[in-house]
Amino acid sequence: MNKKLSPYLVLSIALTTIIITLLFTAKTDESCDTVETVLTFVNVKHSEGQSYIGFDLNKQNLTFGTLLPGAMSKKTVSAEYTKNATVYVWAEGNTSSWTIISPKNFEISLGSKQEVKFTLLVPSTAKDGEYNGKIVFCYQDH
Repeated sequence: MNKKLSPYLVLSIALTTIIITLLFTAKTDESCDTVETVLTFVNVKHSEGQSYIGFDLNKQNLTFGTLLPGAMSKKTVSAEYTKNATVYVWAEGNTSSWTIISPKNFEISLGSKQEVKFTLLVPSTAKDGEYNGKIVFCYQDH
């Protein structure tokens, strides 16, 4: 005797699986003792015969300047903290999928600094416009 599965049962199982996966993989700051954020910004602009350099002296934010689609820009931030901690770093916002972070997590001790490198890879299909987001530093005290 063949029984057909209800499409509602299949959909319920799929949704439950997705929700459980999101709960276990979602980045939250619940386990962070301290959270610091740095705003990010890039202006994407197409141009015939002209190139742009992602240069900016802004020390408050992670600003990549004006870049062509398909361009890359690198920035480095020095992280420090007042206690021994494990640090997790991730990007949020509309540039998060363009951002490579190294290292994404590390141990830091009182009085030390850790350089974190950010590489922004603007997709060649990116449209002209201003894009922004933020970098999150999650500090878990030891």
